[in-house]
Amino acid sequence: MKRIILVLTTTLIALTGYAQESSLTLEASQLTSTFRFVDSDNNKLNSDYQSIFTGAYGIGYRNIFDNNIMLKAGLGKRNGGANYVYDNTNYSWRLEYAELKVGGGYMLKKRVFSPYAVINAYYGHLLRGTQVLNNEEFNITESGILKKSDFGLIGNIGLNFKISNFISAYAEGLYLFGLSNIEEDSGQTTANRSFGITLGLAFNLTE
Repeated sequence: MKRIILVLTTTLIALTGYAQESSLTLEASQLTSTFRFVDSDNNKLNSDYQSIFTGAYGIGYRNIFDNNIMLKAGLGKRNGGANYVYDNTNYSWRLEYAELKVGGGYMLKKRVFSPYAVINAYYGHLLRGTQVLNNEEFNITESGILKKSDFGLIGNIGLNFKISNFISAYAEGLYLFGLSNIEEDSGQTTANRSFGITLGLAFNLTE
């Protein structure tokens, strides 16, 4: 996954000179986060985990070409986690990731409102992980329970609103599909899942 992101980033930089419109982006997301969990007997227990509300924010760069192809790259911070109740005991996980994402898609360019779709590959580095057990919080970042890396795909469907030749606003629906097992225990699999809404601003750098 790191190599894929490196190749996509290099390609994005190489194509920058051919872009019709390049922009700096600022965005924030409201997310609903949970885990996909498969135990050591290969039983899927996704429904046992309760979703939590969390968020993400970041800064990015996008290019929109004459043929409406759009390439994006971004750096940011994303929060994840889930709740779980077992045998009258409350468990809660809160995870903070630094995140790099690179992707591409297509924008149907219109005069004011332009719909688009994008697929991103992402790589996350765990900054902090905590587990709450019946209201008692434990820092599990250095415990070796969780891997420091997370990677996967993020799908976006959005609408860009051109305010002026210099600035645009956009709204996106997103779905994050983690492809990596974030647990060190190889006998079971835990992967991140999130969906939500992103609001952002794009500042045109070519005007």
